[in-house]
Amino acid sequence: MRRRTTTMLVAVLGTALLGLAPAAPGRAAGPDPLPEPYMTRGDVARGALSSTRQPVVRARTVAPRRTATSTRTARVVTSSAWSWYMDPRVLGTSTATYLSSVRNNGDIQVTRVARGSAELSHAVLHARFQPDDHNAPSLTELPDGRIAAFWNGHAAVPARYRVTEQAGDVTTFGPTQRLVGSGLERDRVTYTVMLQLSEGAYRYHLFTRRAVDNAWVMTRSKDLVRWTPAVRLFDHPTRENAPYPKFVTDGRRTIHVAVSDTMATPTQLSSMYHLTLADGVFRRSDGSTIRTLSEVAGSGGTAPRPIDPREATLVYDGRSADGRARIYDIALDAAGRPALVLTTGDVATDMWTYKWFRLGAGGWAATTLDRAPGPQPSGITMRHDDPGRVFLVQGPGSVGERELVEYRTADEGQTWQRRPVTSGSTQGNRTPATPWGAQDGPVDVAWLAGPYTTFNNGLWDTTVTMSTSDPAPVDLTSTWPIGWARGKGITSTITEGVGGRGLPGVRARLMARLPGQPERAMSSRLTGADGSVHLAVNRYYPRGTRVRVDVPSAGGWGSATTTAAAVETDTTAIDLDSTWRTGWDRGVGVSASVTARRDGSPRAGTPAWLLVRKPGTDQQEFRTGSRLTDAAGSVHLPVNRYYPKGTRVRLHVPAQAPWGSATSSSHRTGSEPRRHAPRPRALTGSRGR
Repeated sequence: MRRRTTTMLVAVLGTALLGLAPAAPGRAAGPDPLPEPYMTRGDVARGALSSTRQPVVRARTVAPRRTATSTRTARVVTSSAWSWYMDPRVLGTSTATYLSSVRNNGDIQVTRVARGSAELSHAVLHARFQPDDHNAPSLTELPDGRIAAFWNGHAAVPARYRVTEQAGDVTTFGPTQRLVGSGLERDRVTYTVMLQLSEGAYRYHLFTRRAVDNAWVMTRSKDLVRWTPAVRLFDHPTRENAPYPKFVTDGRRTIHVAVSDTMATPTQLSSMYHLTLADGVFRRSDGSTIRTLSEVAGSGGTAPRPIDPREATLVYDGRSADGRARIYDIALDAAGRPALVLTTGDVATDMWTYKWFRLGAGGWAATTLDRAPGPQPSGITMRHDDPGRVFLVQGPGSVGERELVEYRTADEGQTWQRRPVTSGSTQGNRTPATPWGAQDGPVDVAWLAGPYTTFNNGLWDTTVTMSTSDPAPVDLTSTWPIGWARGKGITSTITEGVGGRGLPGVRARLMARLPGQPERAMSSRLTGADGSVHLAVNRYYPRGTRVRVDVPSAGGWGSATTTAAAVETDTTAIDLDSTWRTGWDRGVGVSASVTARRDGSPRAGTPAWLLVRKPGTDQQEFRTGSRLTDAAGSVHLPVNRYYPKGTRVRLHVPAQAPWGSATSSSHRTGSEPRRHAPRPRALTGSRGR
């Protein structure tokens, strides 16, 4: 391992050899807060250290895409957020787009939006867990189409995960699991990143930050059941100097990492580095070896040797005039070449820049896309199929006044176009994320829109929002009361995404499939001003009819449907309603009414029996009385007041074609039987005289 240039003299000599200025002008004199980056040729990017601010690129502004076949802004789930260092937060597949988030009440969530129809389904992985946006899940699609979601508590609990039992169906998430075998089963962690490699011994690679030392570690699995012992990746002297990394994979054998050398606090001149992991070897951008994974992990009795980020390729030097760096995203182009985006900030002037870096034939090249004053940047990301499409939140004012824009280059950064994604926002936009996985889907980018105070304690009311060429998703919730199939009907509410505002004027249909017949729409109504609608259900549908509520796609809104419910009521069934008043077992008796279940009409002339079972294990139930109902379907049956205490009594209506039978619950007599006392005899005899 090469020696560090820890003295100022060696550092200055090293920078002189590369033609770099030793320090940015205008900064306070004195030693740097951290050791200098390594200055060995081959692992320092061209222009990594700059004594002057890089000019902002000239971008030609083009109009937003707002044609019938282009994109629309769609709200997906309200009061929800995510942070930066868990990936993928947005996952594209051949059938849907999945978005992870944390609700401000702590719910850990996954939301699915189907491609084409925009039909929405929503799952809560863990209710009221911890209201912190660091806990948003990372998502991945398994080869068989199932979805796995990994999440954590912000340095509070170990990582955990759930896997759907059916392909693509978020309503079938299985039990919560731990990283068995990793050594992290009891370790508190922050963030999860899940990557897959189709080649090699292990398909699944999970990265997370261990709380005890703020170390980023990696564990691997072949089957999402057993995990390898976690390996610490990066070396840093204290918890406060822990790096921030971003990871991406080519899906086959190589993982690219962009990593800082500090946490990029205001007092740290954080720099940015790049390295790769492939075939068990860590390498710099130029392919030179840093160390093997076995050496990093420690094997054969040798001590672990985590990588100091400064051993990798220096892409940006935090001593530059534009200030300290913070990584936001890394992506690969079609040729597998990496690009990364970061922000830089000068706390002395409160000035921030958005920068785009790309590795080409001549090494790393940088472009400054934007520079503006403000409290802090609101985020930047890239498309994962085309790193030349960059989305950033732009604006000179507070976070609540910033807009999401797209910068686009088709010539590796020589020229750029700028296109607004949002405009006229009143509550701000932040933290954009683009889909991983399938890249031919309808979603360009997703972001958080709305008021945001801070990352914890649920202090946000942002809505997960996306730019999509599909209809905007709607959420359909329905109430099926007891008796819905017997005249009460179904009440539904249609909202703009999960938890959004009610949508007026949206058509809801009652769909029914009678036994042996095709499904068809039986009725439809438009939602009211609050998005609610009531649909009546024909009480004469035969048993086995399946009913659901359906919202067809129209007016730019997606479709939605409930699961089908079966009519379990037989149209020949009857209801028996009995009244057991106080004293029923002491002469009052029992009254009852018999009606047809399908329409509540009285059943006249129906026999009603009184069935009795006296106390004792050898006693059999017997019928002790029977009467017919009157024209109103009513009947009264007397009860023998002399039944012993504990006798069980019930009413029963026997089946008589075509009507079914019915019975009441049994009631127990509660008093001892009354006995006739002997009459006192009259005294006889003659009076004394």
